[in-house]
Amino acid sequence: MTDTDATGRTVHLTDAEGTVQDWLVSPAWAVPCTDLDAFLATEGEPWGDGRWILTNGPDSGPFKERLLAAHPIDAAQELPAPSEGAGIGWTAFGSRHEAHWSRIRTGWDGFLDWSAFCFTPEYRASLATTVIEVDQAEWRTLEVHTTGPFVLWLDDEVVLQGGTVSYMEPEVHSVRVRIPSRTTTVHLATWQVAFRECRHIARLRVIGLPVRVVIPSPGADETAARLAETVLTRIGSASWALTEDRARLTGPAGVALRVRVGDQGWQRVRTDSAGIAEYSLSGAEEEQDEGADVARSAGASMLSSGESVVEVGVDDPRCPQTVKLRVARLPEASTEHATGSPEDWRRDILTHIGGSGRETGVAGVLARHALHADTRVTGEDLSSALHRVLTRGDCADFEIVALLFAWHWIPAENWDAGLRDLVHEALAGMKYWITQPGLDAMCYFTENHQLVWHVAQTLAGETFGDDVFSVDGRTGSVHAAEGRTRAAAWITRKLQGGFSEFDSNAYLAIDSYALAALVELCADENLVRAARTLLDKILVTLASNSWRGIHGAAHGRSYVHTLRSSRFEETSPILRLIGGVGTLNDAVLPVTALALAHTYEIPDVVRALVTEIPEEWEGRQVYRGRLAFERDLLERPYRSDLRIHRTPDAMVASVQDYRTGLPGLQEHLWGVTLGRELQVFVTHPANADTGSSARPNGWVGHRVLGRVQQHGNAVVHLQRFTSSDPVRHTHLWFPVAQFDEVVLSGDWILGRRGDGYVAVATPGGLRPATTGDTAHQEWLPARGGAAWVALSGRRTVDGAFSDWAARIAASTPEWGDGDSISWRREGGATLELSFDGPFLVDGMPAGFRDGRPEEDPHLSNPALTLGFGEERATVAWGGAELVLDIAGAIAAAGAVS
Repeated sequence: MTDTDATGRTVHLTDAEGTVQDWLVSPAWAVPCTDLDAFLATEGEPWGDGRWILTNGPDSGPFKERLLAAHPIDAAQELPAPSEGAGIGWTAFGSRHEAHWSRIRTGWDGFLDWSAFCFTPEYRASLATTVIEVDQAEWRTLEVHTTGPFVLWLDDEVVLQGGTVSYMEPEVHSVRVRIPSRTTTVHLATWQVAFRECRHIARLRVIGLPVRVVIPSPGADETAARLAETVLTRIGSASWALTEDRARLTGPAGVALRVRVGDQGWQRVRTDSAGIAEYSLSGAEEEQDEGADVARSAGASMLSSGESVVEVGVDDPRCPQTVKLRVARLPEASTEHATGSPEDWRRDILTHIGGSGRETGVAGVLARHALHADTRVTGEDLSSALHRVLTRGDCADFEIVALLFAWHWIPAENWDAGLRDLVHEALAGMKYWITQPGLDAMCYFTENHQLVWHVAQTLAGETFGDDVFSVDGRTGSVHAAEGRTRAAAWITRKLQGGFSEFDSNAYLAIDSYALAALVELCADENLVRAARTLLDKILVTLASNSWRGIHGAAHGRSYVHTLRSSRFEETSPILRLIGGVGTLNDAVLPVTALALAHTYEIPDVVRALVTEIPEEWEGRQVYRGRLAFERDLLERPYRSDLRIHRTPDAMVASVQDYRTGLPGLQEHLWGVTLGRELQVFVTHPANADTGSSARPNGWVGHRVLGRVQQHGNAVVHLQRFTSSDPVRHTHLWFPVAQFDEVVLSGDWILGRRGDGYVAVATPGGLRPATTGDTAHQEWLPARGGAAWVALSGRRTVDGAFSDWAARIAASTPEWGDGDSISWRREGGATLELSFDGPFLVDGMPAGFRDGRPEEDPHLSNPALTLGFGEERATVAWGGAELVLDIAGAIAAAGAVS
């Protein structure tokens, strides 16, 4: 076929619900919000209609609507013609923007997605276009689903627009239109304003008889392209987690493919007779889902995922379509088995952080100074931290504490000229809480940020006590006193009840970081004592709820990449410091603080808890407290009931009945852990996204939280769906490539890694996803997955895997039409659960004692027993002991001045 024979377009179908999945799109154009002071007072009471609204996504919708109404989309401007690769211009928020149309095919949910995490407030605009084609003119209903204002044009005529802003769930707008025969050009412009996480999405559905979707593309041929598209729907990536620079694609045999990793050039490959092709990941860089302010800090940002985007197409110029897959190159410095001594582990960490060529900001220069006392502090070392502080970007609180560590730990003579003056000026000019003047979108209200801000204010105030802080005209000493009072109250609450962000494998590290800063730098001995005790308690629980360097507990907040591989957990480097297991990754600030601590020493019993794994461990951890609006922007009690079952070969963990039946956010309800890339779990997907700005998304959190109960090494899970769910099913993460053996039998899937076993069942059994970047890792239930059971096993107790698998597969639960479970376990108790009824263990309701609901323990495991209100407890393990003097620490916090 010659170029003159090409049709110059590709053609596609909508999905079964009429969703248009094929588009040409612009990037998200962003400009800073420089006019917030026209809408909000910079001073005075922050509540009501005040500036608190900038910090809280769910409640900011009405204010965002006001902002965007003042900057309407210019619907009269010329619309760029649709043609793949063609240049486009667009005026948005008073600026002219240029780009080129790029082709995109949406995920299974049909959303165009420009979402981003924006460290500073910004206005965002995007444009999309497509063409629909019908042979007979007929009426259709068009539905636009967006989280922000939009304008929809058909053939340059505005047919629908809206101004509503929502947080995570899109709003739906519709219009009845006559679609003429032949083609109709569609343009869709969207508008957003971002304060931190910004879900910037849009979807178009054509309700009625199906239409054809056309993408104009010079040189394309629709017949050849259609053949290519049928092949691309069968392309898969066998493993998201990769440890080498070579990776594999699967697909139909004998197909010539082009592969591009990020911004690298195209690689030409061909699938072999088995349908496998290899490509190189060499030079791949991590993709960021951040807004226009990309001067991120390697130390402060907790969003490093290691992910790269791999683009795959048929190697033919007539076939422009591609599919995009995500893969993650794993950090290499990782182990499940400790060797060496605590001093070896500390040295490895400092070498990792301060090694040549690493861009680790303030943490890097701190580590290099610890290794080489003549190290100099340069502007480059501090640039990202100072940028975050001076722009008042989100996570600036993390960087303030880092700068204060450097200020106190690295002598003044080691700093390049003028740098200390810059730091002094930045910290004395900073805002440290929402009540202080200034308009910004820094987060003050999640649990971890609360403490870090209080610590930052305390330590900056003590360091520059005689200075007048320009934010409000008060001296540093006054700020320090206020920070100490707030920090003491926060520590008291957590000593008494524990965390609302229970066992977060992101934020427990940050809590430890802030407490270490108090212990090391604070001048108030009472606050130091309280912080030390809480830090001891946190490290005890982290060690108790982890397995071989993997923080495999249920989590109050987590992220997709940390569930797919523990090597990305922010707590992992801390476990490496404690016990020589875990991973050296980019979450460097917390572990730097602990590794360089001058006065705080990791207790011997914490090291023993990490390194000495018992034959069987049963642990329980109940956290409870009360959220208050002025610090949490919520007003209700919180409670979590965590269970941990550990053996040398596997770990099972879950949180019991956690907010069952309510909308989810970033919770991880249960999992079975057999290795760093082997955490088996189920979620109820809310959308196709896996980034940090969709909460919940496809793999972390749950659109609706299920009911979970655990007994020993077994978990039962019931899920209730709603009529508004985008999909009425759950799905299982069970990455086949990470197992040594996998068996399918009836309702069960069973796997072995080493001497550890896992089995999972759901009514009707499971089938694997075979395409995309979750191929043979995601498993879909035959009957929707409203009910699940899972358990672990091990060779030492359960015998050979084949024998265990046969016995387990013979013990299929009674599913009760998917709304209940009755499971007589092989060699164990009978477990029964319905969504509204009691959890029965051998016919007796769990959670009762002497016929009445039991009193919650606070911490209960083989090393520690602590009840709520008890004054002290002794942690004993591996021949070491630690006394947690809770009452003494609370009294010390109460004496803080």
